[in-house]
Amino acid sequence: MRMFRVFNRPILVGLLILFGGVAASAEEAPVAAEASSPAEVVESIHATLIECMKGACGPDFQGRYGRIVAELDEGFDLPFMARISVGRAWQSMSPAERKEFVELSRQYSAANYASNFDGYSNQHFETLGEEPAARGTILVKTEFVQPTDDNVKFDYRLRKTNGRWRVIDVTLDGKVSEMTLRRADYTSVIDRDGYPALVEAVQKKIDNYANE
Repeated sequence: MRMFRVFNRPILVGLLILFGGVAASAEEAPVAAEASSPAEVVESIHATLIECMKGACGPDFQGRYGRIVAELDEGFDLPFMARISVGRAWQSMSPAERKEFVELSRQYSAANYASNFDGYSNQHFETLGEEPAARGTILVKTEFVQPTDDNVKFDYRLRKTNGRWRVIDVTLDGKVSEMTLRRADYTSVIDRDGYPALVEAVQKKIDNYANE
């Protein structure tokens, strides 16, 4: 398994807390049954990743991708994450561009997981606990345990969307926020070269993952 090309370990000075400037909606649509707990949502994602690492999702990238994208649709708030990742540029994007970018972000997230979690050698995830976080979100702390003892902590931030807990950010070892990194990268491309250049760059990353 080739681990964490995106979730690398740079030293971040004064890490930007993503949600300091995010006004998440508190409105929730009613649901008939109680939603899964935040920890259960994360554990379902982890179970899928382990299944795919063991080969249960198929022998190749496309098999892993198809299974993982379905899990992300259930467990992640992908439209919210797409909107936050482009920052202020979202306001100037057309409805068609917004729809396009949500789908592109969905494909990118699934391709990233499918590429990185591609082999099994007795690794497993452990859920360490839940704790309240900013703006009504919940932080689920977990650890990816490897035989080499090079364990990696993943903290998942979840909020309720339409009555269900969904992931809106993942932090590596308490330091590297995926959404913070994406927002920095994406807004830099948009500011320099415009939205079409961002679409091209993200699509190229998806293609690279698929062809590795």
